[in-house]
Amino acid sequence: MENLSQNKKISLGLGAAVLISLFLPWFSFMMFSTSLIGVPGMISDIASFGGGMDDTPFKIQLAIYMGYAFFILGAAGLYFNYKNDIQKAKLSYYAMVGYFAIVIILNISDMGDMGGGDDGPSIFKILGMGFYVFIASYIGNLKYLKEESESEIIEE
Repeated sequence: MENLSQNKKISLGLGAAVLISLFLPWFSFMMFSTSLIGVPGMISDIASFGGGMDDTPFKIQLAIYMGYAFFILGAAGLYFNYKNDIQKAKLSYYAMVGYFAIVIILNISDMGDMGGGDDGPSIFKILGMGFYVFIASYIGNLKYLKEESESEIIEE
């Protein structure tokens, strides 16, 4: 770790923060709060009262298991960053955005009005600390994730 550049250390720290944010509360509504990794467990607990998740459409399953996909892609990005394969690290982080876009596009018709009117609360009232930590660390990681020249590597 001592021969890593300052950008590499910051980038690795932010990559770890991306993974940690998946375990922090992403959604808080009334007395319920769950992390993105905890969503499948919460949904299966709710579905156990109604007969199971066998009837869940694929596009909804993509949204439910987003936390697992983000964890795998984030871990891959952190690994490739540590191994100094920056292009693959960036690709795995960009795949997170692509996965999120696919989920949004497939489920946009089911979202309805999230404006905070009579239909329900505003999305910003529901989002928890984990979402904001994820966004901040994700954007920061993409800023510091770059190729290093030999002069940038700190040797002690």
